[in-house]
Parts: sequence; C-alpha cells; structure tokens
Amino acid sequence: MRATRGQASRRERASTRGAAWLLGLVLTGLVWLGAGAAAAVECAGGELLPDFNCDREVRPEGHVAPMSMPYLFEDPYITTELNLVGIYHNFPSDSVFQGGEAGVIALQARLALTDRLGFIATKDGYTILRPDNGFLENEEGFMDVTIGFKYAAIDDREKGLIVSPSLRYEIPLGSDDMFQGRGDGVFIPAVSASWGPNDVHFIADLGAQIPIDGDQDSTSLFYNFHLDKAFEADCIPGARFVVPFIELNGMSWVDSGDGSATVDLRDGNPVANRAPLKAAQDVLFGAGITSHRRFEGADIANLGSSNMAGETLITMAWGVRVPFDNGISTGFSYERVLSQRQDIFEQRATWMVSYTF
Repeated sequence: MRATRGQASRRERASTRGAAWLLGLVLTGLVWLGAGAAAAVECAGGELLPDFNCDREVRPEGHVAPMSMPYLFEDPYITTELNLVGIYHNFPSDSVFQGGEAGVIALQARLALTDRLGFIATKDGYTILRPDNGFLENEEGFMDVTIGFKYAAIDDREKGLIVSPSLRYEIPLGSDDMFQGRGDGVFIPAVSASWGPNDVHFIADLGAQIPIDGDQDSTSLFYNFHLDKAFEADCIPGARFVVPFIELNGMSWVDSGDGSATVDLRDGNPVANRAPLKAAQDVLFGAGITSHRRFEGADIANLGSSNMAGETLITMAWGVRVPFDNGISTGFSYERVLSQRQDIFEQRATWMVSYTF
C-alpha cells in the first residue's frame, strides 16, 4: 500500500529527529572526552594526535564570546565548551508571516584538538514557528547541523591578538517544515579576529555561505562586529567581571536561489496546501510583488529565495555576559533590525549558558 504524504512526512521527521539526536550525543561525548582528564599538565608541542590531558590557555580573563547571530558568528579562540542557546524571535508585521514568533533551543559544542586547532559544531537545535498569517501553518522541527574546524593562525597573547580561519559544512539533516534538509549542503568559510590586551575587547568575523546547489540555496556574505568592556563585579558571588557588549551584524546576498522550497498553507488559501515558496510569496503578498517583498531566513535558514542578489540585512544587538570562575558563563542580548530591509527580522532576544572545560 502506498504511504500518504502525511505518513511519509512523519517517517521523514522521525528519521531526521533520530539522526539529529544521535549526532548531538556524539558531539557532546566528544566534548566530555576532551574534558575528561582534569590534570593540569603542559601541552606537548608537535604531537600528531590531540592531547586531552593538557591545560590549555583559553579566553583571557574578562573576555567573552559573541552572542548574536550565533549560528554564524564564531570567535577565534580555540576552546572546549558546551553552549546552550535559547532564542525568542519576532517577525515583522509587513512580512509574509504578518507578525508572529519563533523559538529556538540549540546546543553548540567546541573541542580543542590542539592549542591551535579546534572542532566546532555551531548549528543544530529545535525550532517552533508560530506565524500570525492565517494562511500559514504553525510548524516545528529540527534545524540543519553545521560542523567544521577552525585554526588559530595567529595567537599573540601579549598583544591580545588572535586570528582564526575556519571552514564549516551545513549538513541538510533538518526538517523540511522548517525550510531545512534541502539541497546538498552549504560550505561556510570564514575568518575571525580578536584584539584586546586589556579590559576592552573587539571581535570581527567575515564569512560566506556557499551552497553546493545554487538553485536550492542562496549565496551570501556575512560580517559581524563585537565590542565589549569588562568591569570588575565584586557584588556577584563567583564572578570577577560583568561584561556589557554591543554587536553589529550584516548579511549581503550575492546570488539567489530559484524559490523552489515548499511551504505548508492552511485550508482556504488561494493556492495548493503545499506550494513553492515563490508562488506562496506571490499569492500572500498579492499581485505586483517587488523584490523587497521576497525574503530570506537571515542566519537561521537558507530559503533559496529568488530575486535576493544585491540585498542586505543589518542588525544591532546589545547585552551583557557574566563569566564565572568555575567555567560557566551566562548572558542575554537584545537585537533589532537597522536596515530598511527586514526579511524575517523584527526583534530577537537571545540567552546563553556556556561551560568551558
């Protein structure tokens, strides 16, 4: 008997869920392996295989990692850590979603293989989507998974300068309902740099999202800037510093997809219950749609929308992080769009709890 689309979709979601959880367990296990030996011994140089027993120098005191655009914005330090990320995101009222909200919970993992080489897993998690547009379905599902490596090409702690190129690959394992699991994956080359020998700290990151299939996914550049200042905080038990920060993020699309991603529509809409994104945008926005009405998924999803080449999205975030002496760091940031173009971005609140081993 032939399976219905709903049955096939449920099997696909179950398979995706299983693969995502299995990969998450493997990544978490790798981090725990790297942190397993607590003995503080010096790292031997020139070793072929990673030595997990040595005491590595991580971020300097008072320095913190960036928070906004967390799936893409990677700082240059080579660390072993787990990073729990929670995101609450609002959509613009004049977007195809007509307002509404999304929530994301994700666990990032990083593993210092040597003093200069690190394995990173920066994108995963579960998303709940609740648009206000009455024609669009509420959805939930897993995100794609992004893994890769970064290497500290320059690491001068006396001058407070570290520069790390990285290469990641976004594996299309996510749920189709969340515009994930499409195409053949996306390569993400980037380089990040940090400077700050004292209590002022600056991070810059420049990278690109280059899809294997340029019809299914769009091609974009991203650039991120972080500035913070550490203040001593004797009033917080277990913490020496409070670190307020400000961040500026940008994405510029250099090539468009073909808009072939499909979206679920509720009964009563003018097109089929599941329609290509391009057709859904045309119908939901009405006749005479212009290019600024096309939208992309910012740092969350690569939708492969058409007519995006030459468009730019700019956001600004500000917040505070508190690093504790026991390796835990917690923080909050609030982010809003600055550019005339909004896409899916009205405002966003991000929470993070990190544990560096």
